[in-house]
Amino acid sequence: MARALRFLAGPEAMARLRRDGVSDALFGTMAGASGGPKWLALTRLDRAILSRWFKGRTRPLAMVGSSIGSWRFAAMARHDPGEVLRRFEDAYLAYVPSDATMPTLTRESRAFLDIILGSPSTGDRSGGGEGDRKGAREILAHPCMRLFVLAVRGRGMLSARHPAALAAGIGAAGLANLVSRRSLPLFFQRTLFADPRGADPFDLTAGFPTHRVALTTANMGDALMASGAIPFMLDLVRDIGGAGPGAYMDGGIMDYHLDIPFTPGPDLSDAADTPDRPDLGGGDLVLFPHFGPKVVPGWFDKSLSWRRPAAASLARTLLLCPSAEFLAALPHGKIPDRRDFTALAPVQRQRYWRQAVAETDRLADEFLDAVDRDRVPDLLEPLRG
Repeated sequence: MARALRFLAGPEAMARLRRDGVSDALFGTMAGASGGPKWLALTRLDRAILSRWFKGRTRPLAMVGSSIGSWRFAAMARHDPGEVLRRFEDAYLAYVPSDATMPTLTRESRAFLDIILGSPSTGDRSGGGEGDRKGAREILAHPCMRLFVLAVRGRGMLSARHPAALAAGIGAAGLANLVSRRSLPLFFQRTLFADPRGADPFDLTAGFPTHRVALTTANMGDALMASGAIPFMLDLVRDIGGAGPGAYMDGGIMDYHLDIPFTPGPDLSDAADTPDRPDLGGGDLVLFPHFGPKVVPGWFDKSLSWRRPAAASLARTLLLCPSAEFLAALPHGKIPDRRDFTALAPVQRQRYWRQAVAETDRLADEFLDAVDRDRVPDLLEPLRG
């Protein structure tokens, strides 16, 4: 039987892993991409990673995500991450939209966020109140997880309240992006909502200039909502505390699959060598559980086959993803995606999604087997983006 899980490594990551083997101490950063329902392909793998590589970890780990990637990482930074991820998965699989209007979808997205940051089922109060603050306190007090949430603030027409102005701004940004991704800062300001205890996970002045805002118990819910606020699907999030006035929206617009040259992990430069694994260095590799082998830089680049990530962004990355053979064997030959909401009746979609998620237990099993048997170095393939 073909393997379900692939281990793809950039050149520096491949050399390091083949020399030193696999240890959580090698990783200073974890990356989480946008992708909506595609995250369901990773939910069981996330739990396996938590149970093996990062269980009991005390050294800081920068968890950098946009959209659903940041939501996954917020769940992983709770006191009982496995249980939070399970509840989030269960609710997502059972979800049937009340209607397709922006206010309804926004309200129901907030309810999903309440599962991650605190909900009535755990004794918290939902709806942006004490439940949110309780979850945020846990995340900001976690002994090693450091949450970094990517969003963008619209400039000019892209901060307007009138839908026609927003549509014109999105159209202009898409056309400009055809010429160059470097044009995007004319339309959007990349904003990083950062755990105040963590060092910056990338150079905030290189590439897209980035505005850094401290994550707090008061703004975490809005930051996470903004990171996944797809224009015309969800209401944009306005005037987030500490971030300044304006309309904040989906971080995947600029950082769809995180084409970012991450710096070494925070506070790990003095990591001590161990007798059995010398020269572990600063934990400077990037772990990237992903939906597939392709890394798409920005949301506007999804249909641009020539738009590739920078080599430097992938050099130190270990990317875990489903194999083509695994995907082909799933119902409908693919992992869940947002199109399923309109292509399938609710009962059909729920059945398909549950079957697909159950199959992803193979990804978790193969990950744990490869780690337990120290086979990861032998399974590495080149990561080409």
